[in-house]
Amino acid sequence: MDQIKLLKRFGLTEYEARAYLSLAKIGPSSVREIVLDSKLPRNKAYEALQRLEEKNKIVSLPISPRKYKIINPELLKEDAQEITNSVNELIKMVEQPKNSEFKDLFIVIKGKKAIEEKLAISNTKVKKEIFSCNNLSKILYKNIRAIEDAVKRGVKVKMICDFDEKNVESYKEWLSTGADIRVFNKKMFGPLLPRITILDGSIARLTIGSPEVKNEEEYITLWTESRAFSQMLRNHFLNMWKNSKPLVI
Repeated sequence: MDQIKLLKRFGLTEYEARAYLSLAKIGPSSVREIVLDSKLPRNKAYEALQRLEEKNKIVSLPISPRKYKIINPELLKEDAQEITNSVNELIKMVEQPKNSEFKDLFIVIKGKKAIEEKLAISNTKVKKEIFSCNNLSKILYKNIRAIEDAVKRGVKVKMICDFDEKNVESYKEWLSTGADIRVFNKKMFGPLLPRITILDGSIARLTIGSPEVKNEEEYITLWTESRAFSQMLRNHFLNMWKNSKPLVI
C-alpha cells in the first residue's frame, strides 16, 4: 500500500502524512529540510507540523534552527491495533444483527477479486460441505488456506475444474488441501465450465466471466441464500461430479 494512503488511514491529512513521511526518511529536520523533501508549501508545512505535534506524533526540539522529530514510530502499531479492533467490532455487529430473520436471497457482486474474497471468507464458516466449480488456474493462498482449514474441520470439499497442463503447479497446491478434485467432462456438459459454488446446500453463487466477460473487474456474480436455488445447483453439481474423472497429477 502507498505510504501516504497508509498514514491517512491513521487519521493524518495529506499534508501531515507528507511531512511525517519526510521526517521518517531524513530523521530530525528543520522546516526548510522538510519542505525540500516533501515539496510542501512552507506555510502548509508549518501547519502540518503543528498539527502533528498536537496529535503526539512528533516533537519539536529546542534548538536553533528548530528541528522536528518523530516521537515513537511504535505508536503506529497501537493506532493499527485500534483500527483492527474497531473493524472486528463492526464485523461482529454486522454478522450478528438484532434482526437475524432477513436473508440475502439474491445479491450481485461485481469483479473477480471481490468474489474470491467473498468465497475465502464464506468458506471459513462452512460446517458440512463445499461443492465448487473453478478453473483453479491460479494459486490463491488465502482461498487455499480456507479450503485446507475446512477439510481439517471435517468439511467435505468437492471441486470440479478444467484441465490445462500449464496449470499443473496450481493444481498441486489445490490438491494439497485435501479436497477431492475432478476434471470437468466437456464431452457430456459442453465446453464451458459453469462457475458455481454451493455451501452447506443453502448458500450458492453463480459467476458470469470469461469468455462472455473479458475484463475481470466486470465479472458478475449472483450470490444467494435461497435454499431452493442452492439445491438446484447442488443437484447439477453432483450430476457433473458423477460423470467426471479424478484429477491426477
